[in-house]
Amino acid sequence: MIVVQLVGGLGNQLFQYAAAKSLAKSKKQKLYIDISQFESYKLHNYALNNFNIVSNIYKKPNKYVRRIQRLYKKSILYKETDFGYNSNLSALKGDPVFLEGYFQSEKYFLKHEKEIRKDFEIKVTLKKITKDTIAKIESVNSVSIHFRRGDYLNNPLHNTSKDEYYKRALEIIESKVENPVFFVFSDDIDWVKLNFSTKRETIFVDFNDASTNFEDLKLMATCKHNIIVNSSFSWWGAWLNKNPDKIVVAPEIWFNDNSINTEDIIPTNWFKI
Repeated sequence: MIVVQLVGGLGNQLFQYAAAKSLAKSKKQKLYIDISQFESYKLHNYALNNFNIVSNIYKKPNKYVRRIQRLYKKSILYKETDFGYNSNLSALKGDPVFLEGYFQSEKYFLKHEKEIRKDFEIKVTLKKITKDTIAKIESVNSVSIHFRRGDYLNNPLHNTSKDEYYKRALEIIESKVENPVFFVFSDDIDWVKLNFSTKRETIFVDFNDASTNFEDLKLMATCKHNIIVNSSFSWWGAWLNKNPDKIVVAPEIWFNDNSINTEDIIPTNWFKI
């Protein structure tokens, strides 16, 4: 049995689930997700219920059952210590295996990419405006641009300088994409409307909030190309993009801390600037 503790926003939950699902597939074990953290973690809610996943919810047994289980089973708790990919994860032996961490690298689940993409298809009905926007996205050389503000603004680790990054990212896209149309996404779209512009047709997607952010994810993934920011939500919008010729631009600086290992976060075929 593989048990993964989910915590954080939608992007983090997708990474945690994907890594655990791939490990469970490799070991031919059942996957359980532990959502107990959301009982006290108020910044985000459990967000995978809108996706095509089988949610086996882990229920912690009482202390008497745990004592009996310890006599017959060897459990392992693996806590991620940094953001670098750990190839030894697949070698863990135990039953159950408990996972805690962020696992922000496609290397953890690329082996089972087909299954992960299927699991992350949205199963609920999309709003009409979302469907209409998808039609527009599919009809042009669409490029998503994501701005993450919200909780990042007062977080010295995540609030990296981005003005020059967006300028260079736009230059890369405009040099490689004919007549791009930009679709802008943000958790603070009103601020972005006032402070960001391009020389091309630009559509600000302003009809989703935290409760329907999975629809923003769908829209970003439908775009032909992506400019992401240092956000796991943004990352998944680009990774789920099925365009074989997609151009993805990502920031070189993921954290305001050079000591954090980030070399495995951005796929090698994305532009990192």
